[in-house]
Amino acid sequence: MFLRNSWYVAAWDREVSRKPLGRTLLGEPVVLYRTERGEPVGLEDRCCHRQLPLSLGFLEQDFLRCGYHGLKYDASGKCVEIPGQDSIPPQARVRSYPLVEKYNWVWIWMGEPAKADPALIPNWWWTDHPEWAFTKPDMIPVKCNYQLIADNVLDVTHLAFVHASSIGAPSITEFPGSVEREERLVRFTRWIKDRPPPPMYREAGRFEGNVDRWQIVEHVPPCFSVNFAGCSDSTKRIDLMALSAPTPETESTTHYFFGFTRNFGIGDEKAERLFSEGMVKVFNEDVPILEAQQRNMDCGVKRIDIAVDAAPLAARRMLQSLIEKG
Repeated sequence: MFLRNSWYVAAWDREVSRKPLGRTLLGEPVVLYRTERGEPVGLEDRCCHRQLPLSLGFLEQDFLRCGYHGLKYDASGKCVEIPGQDSIPPQARVRSYPLVEKYNWVWIWMGEPAKADPALIPNWWWTDHPEWAFTKPDMIPVKCNYQLIADNVLDVTHLAFVHASSIGAPSITEFPGSVEREERLVRFTRWIKDRPPPPMYREAGRFEGNVDRWQIVEHVPPCFSVNFAGCSDSTKRIDLMALSAPTPETESTTHYFFGFTRNFGIGDEKAERLFSEGMVKVFNEDVPILEAQQRNMDCGVKRIDIAVDAAPLAARRMLQSLIEKG
């Protein structure tokens, strides 16, 4: 089940061009393209005649022509031309989806169009602020349910084991965390006091001794998470955020969109490589873990939820409540 009355990331803005892009979102085939003025368009990727994906067709000005029998559609999804006949049935159309281009992503609303309020897009203002750098990695396709990614982001204890050589450290498990729940938000907080920084944090901040470090994760259903992280000592402080927006492809596959914002090393190539290469490698370390979980779930292994960390459970309950409310 998916929460359809919500925004999801459909693509990076750089992915959407004058060449039709086909992508499955929430189990539905969608085609994305740009008009001649550069405006993004999202249509059902299925011709109403014989169901060929429209992404296999081509653009003529602002019209999308099917590559099978040549039906031509406008940006609203209405068929405006059928080669070989003059009459066009009024039902000859495909669904169109509301889109918003923001934060270098193209956001799509998969539910009731009348409820598509752009104000519901997460306020990730750091991505557009001149005092913050924004690293924009390519989307990672992951063979798992998107909620496993949300669990992974919220349950940061795994950093000490999966990411021990990069952003994890044994000191994580020495300090307790706390969970808070608001109306549409779950927050997990852990402070790690006076301990050595993990390798990547030491390099990023050029720390020589112990630091105070924080792990704060805020999750908003259905799939938006921000990991607030950083280190400080008596002379300096670094702040960074990992933004996660995994969009369901199917119930067992996900388009994992993510990015990193930071308030240090602005315009510095070495700092940018630390994130565009180093942090992307860290995120890829999670992929085999997530896909192995999904394989076990798919083969019928009984799932046992142990309340070690309440944040993922609270997030799942909040999402389920929203789905039930429609």
